[in-house]
Amino acid sequence: MHALTKLALGAAGTMAAVQLTRRVVRNRRRFDWTGRRVVIMGGSRGLGLVLARQLAHLGANLAICARSHDDLRRAAEELQALGADVFWQTCDIRDPEQVETFIDRAAHHFIGIDVLINVAGIITVGPLDSMKQEDFEDSMRTNCWGPLVASRAALPWMRRENWGRIVNVASLGGKRAVPHMLPYAASKFALVGVSNGMRAELKQENIFVTTACPSLMRTGSPRNANFKGQHREEYAWFSIGDSLPGVAMDAQQAAAQILEACQQGRGEVFIRPPWNVTIALQNMFPEVTQEVLALAAAVMPKMGGIGREMAKGHQSESAWSQSVLTALTRRAAAANNQL
Repeated sequence: MHALTKLALGAAGTMAAVQLTRRVVRNRRRFDWTGRRVVIMGGSRGLGLVLARQLAHLGANLAICARSHDDLRRAAEELQALGADVFWQTCDIRDPEQVETFIDRAAHHFIGIDVLINVAGIITVGPLDSMKQEDFEDSMRTNCWGPLVASRAALPWMRRENWGRIVNVASLGGKRAVPHMLPYAASKFALVGVSNGMRAELKQENIFVTTACPSLMRTGSPRNANFKGQHREEYAWFSIGDSLPGVAMDAQQAAAQILEACQQGRGEVFIRPPWNVTIALQNMFPEVTQEVLALAAAVMPKMGGIGREMAKGHQSESAWSQSVLTALTRRAAAANNQL
């Protein structure tokens, strides 16, 4: 018993020392956002806009892009009203030339880039049989290749100052695939791999790459997601899940955790509310998790409806998606430029 007690005390002391060292290292990496030149790929709505708002309050200079000119203009005007110096330009992240042009112009506008946040993305929802090859390719171009191109374009500017931060917003879906979201999951799995590999290679250059894997967030995004098959039923379950307080986390809280992880120069981090223990359970019981997901898939909408065609969430409304069960996600959509 005495030996076991000593072993336990030794292990506890070692863990405490590790945690203390980790805290000291992270504090040394911290930086002030004031005056930092931050590029956000996809800053016109949703999580990207929430991040941009928080950064504006923290005194950062912002460069934002998106495909929609009107959404982008509204976001830029709001951020400028908060006192931020904002450079904005339409850009399709799927087009490498447009991405490189945007990064170059933003860097010349601010005479450099300190932080790049890759948050632009698309979600396509429906059963596997409703998906075309192009759905997987489009998700890869948007959710993986786009961030990679943006990162490579920003790197020369960071290397000039031997300092930089890159945040790739992946997803918990990039660690555990969710049924009816396979193109999204595949592209986010790829982004996690690319992001973690970049960190290993760039850390020695004082450029820290953070892979943020959020759980379900309430950003209002279902309205602009893509739905296939029985699209009204698919939109209903997706928007209801996005609204449930115990399931989806507040976007403000998620954004704050992402920015904190960037400041600390952390590696792969799970963005979740304190009460969400599903990640720990998934890691402890991966096979059980797969069985649970298989059961969930069995009760999800079957193939049918519009089949392999596609409709946006706002084109897929039903009584369920307009019910009290989706009140929070509809409120988030109005707040985060998703309408």
